[in-house]
Amino acid sequence: MFQGFDNRWLVVVSSPEAAKHLVRDGFHMYSRHVAVRHYDDVLAEEYKQYQEYVNYQEQLNTVRQKMMNIALGDTIDYEKLKKMAEERNLLQE
Repeated sequence: MFQGFDNRWLVVVSSPEAAKHLVRDGFHMYSRHVAVRHYDDVLAEEYKQYQEYVNYQEQLNTVRQKMMNIALGDTIDYEKLKKMAEERNLLQE
């Protein structure tokens, strides 16, 4: 899900036109094409991935807590967990 932070450079240019050119065309270094992206776009994408991770962790913790409650005999959480699984098509018929 998450990519590494290797091979990242922060490039500062003198004009908006130069930035547009770099983002559009990239550049070549050591016979390899290097793609250039706007820093704000990279941060926004990484934040979106982080939010997805946090939401997944919250769902996992909710299911874990409901399963613990079921193990302790709570039948209400059993029905809620069963309904969640049905909504996500996790139950095999």
